[in-house]
This record gives sequence, structure tokens and C-alpha cells, in this order.
Amino acid sequence: MQNNSISDADLVYITDDIFEKIQRYTINKDDLYLTIAGTIGRVGEVPEKFDGMNLTENALKLTNISICKTYLMHILNTKFVQDYFESTYHQVAMPKLSLINASKTIIPVPPLDEQQKIVKEIDTVFSITNNLEIDIVDLESLITRTKSKILDLAIHGRLVPQDPNDEPAEELLKRIATSDNRPYKKLDKNDFPFELPENWIWQKLPDLCSLPITDGTHKTPIYSDKENGVPFLSSKDVTSGEIDWSKIKYITKELHEELYKRLPPQKNDILLAKNGTTGIAAVVRDDYIFDFYVTLALIRPISELILPQFLLYVINSHFCKNQFNDHLTGIGVPNLHLVDINKTVIPLPPINEQARIVSKIEEFFKNTDIINRSIKDC
Repeated sequence: MQNNSISDADLVYITDDIFEKIQRYTINKDDLYLTIAGTIGRVGEVPEKFDGMNLTENALKLTNISICKTYLMHILNTKFVQDYFESTYHQVAMPKLSLINASKTIIPVPPLDEQQKIVKEIDTVFSITNNLEIDIVDLESLITRTKSKILDLAIHGRLVPQDPNDEPAEELLKRIATSDNRPYKKLDKNDFPFELPENWIWQKLPDLCSLPITDGTHKTPIYSDKENGVPFLSSKDVTSGEIDWSKIKYITKELHEELYKRLPPQKNDILLAKNGTTGIAAVVRDDYIFDFYVTLALIRPISELILPQFLLYVINSHFCKNQFNDHLTGIGVPNLHLVDINKTVIPLPPINEQARIVSKIEEFFKNTDIINRSIKDC
């Protein structure tokens, strides 16, 4: 049976003599067909060309139907009824739904005109989905563009409403600068890429960090095995926007001790790919001990001023990628220098609004990821 109709692809033929003996098991074009053995609960309409044919013992017919036949077919195909079938059939050699249990099926029956309206709406939806010819690759591309648009709305202050009660970002910046005994730096209006909402402010990326933006070791690594070594990350390990720990390399403990004295990475640091696949960042989500190569830059945000996850989303937006691309050098392998990373300007909302933006982005991304997984499972 295909598309709620019996298919003639697997028809079995019987002799006239056998047909004479089992004529009472024939079906007609006004019946529905319900499988009760093997594959349980498949429901279909009987095509006119099969009118008068015999019915296999693995199915039963629903005849003399007193309600809209197509409505009944759709109801029997719902999860509610299918779950009932599954809960009642017994299995010996193969699953089997008894006639008694099948006859106990309870279904909702609205007035006839409403049944017909329901059928019409269902058929409209099925028509749309059956004629949808968007390629899976196109759908994945659409999801990627949707995520990009969400980030774009976020950095323009259009993803969540502003709250006038939030402490302005500039006031917070001044307060933290005072407590750290460092000068507060304000950008010239000529450096503003676009207009921000009230209470937002533009800042250079280094002014949002608790230590200078630094890349990893320039030394050629001395590698070790997993059992005796320490994790060692490079730009290839952050290309998905998350740290991929599954294919990392390991360096000797002696080299690790040397590198760790220089710069020990910590939770909520951001690693930015500056060689090869440039401009993609990932946040360190746990207290891992690891070292990293020159192909990565480490950004340590002042968490009281800018949430690490918010900064990550900003860095991974097209807005920041375009800034990075303007400074790329290298013929074979693209390279993003620290001096150019330090030129990056960042839109800074109030800290409470940052939290609301992160929450809304994560909500949207969770839904798009569910869709993406469903596409890949098709």
C-alpha cells in the first residue's frame, strides 16, 4: 500500500476455483483497507480497479462506512489511533491485531460537514508538502541563512526589546574602568559602522578583554599520544563554532608545562581561528586543561561587562566576519593578524539586555537545530 492506497506492485493471483470458495472476502471501491498482521495499522482506500478483488488474511476491510470515508482514513492514520493499535496487538511469529481489538477502536466523529472541511484542510496541507521540491541542501542553506539573520538582528538591537531601566552600557564601562584603574576609551562617531539603540555603545574588542588578545605558541609542537600527552588545539578544532575534542592532537607534558606558564586557557575564554578557516570562534565551556597553536587567538572577555556567549555570537556574526575578511593576508592560506583582530569594533548593549539576547538566540537556534536534524534523518 502506498500513499493511503493499495498498490498493485505486489499483487498475488489465485485460480478461479479458489476465488469461488472465498468470494465473501472480496473488497469493493467504497471500502477501506486496514492491515492487521505484519505491518499493523496501515490504512488505505480501495482503488476502483481493485473493486471485487479478494482480500488477504493479513488485512480487514471496513465496509458500509456511515461517515466520510476519507475522514475515517485520516483518523485511523493519526498517532492516537496508531498508538492504540500498537498497545493491543499481540505477537507470536509476527505482530497481529485481532478483529475484536480493532472493533474496539474509538474515534471522534464530528458533524458530516465538519468532517468534509477537515478532509479538505488535510488534503490542502498534503498537497503542499507533496509538491515541495526544495532540496535538502537548499533547506540546510536556508537554516544557515536564518541563523545568520538572527545574529544580524541581535547585533542591531532588534531581536529583543530594550528596557529603559537597564544600566546603560557606557555607565557600566566607566564604572568597571574606574575599578580597574584604566582609562575609559570612547570611539569617535566616525568609527561607528551603524546606529545603535539608546543605552548601547561601540567599543574596540581589546577594551572588552581582561588581558591582551594573544595567539598560541609559534613553536613546532612536540606531539605525544593521548595517554601520555596533553590536549593541543588548533584552528581546525573550532571550524563548527564549537570546540571539537574528537580529533585533537596531544603534546608532551614537558612542552605543556612551558606553554601553560605563558597562558593557561580557562572556562569562558573564546578561541578565534586566525589561520586557514579564519574568523570562526568557539567558547571554552568547561575547565579543561589544554594548550593551543598559533592558528588560534585567545580572547578573555571581562564577564562583568560583556557575557562570553554574547561576545561569541557577535564574533561569529557576518558583521565581524566582514571586518576580519577586510584584513586577511596570505596567498595560499588566509591569515588574520593579531593587530587586525584588535581593530575589531563590537556593539555593546547593557549587560541585562545581553542576557535576554543570548536567551532568545539560543531559543531560535535550538528550534533550527531540531529542523536541521530532522532533515538529515530523512
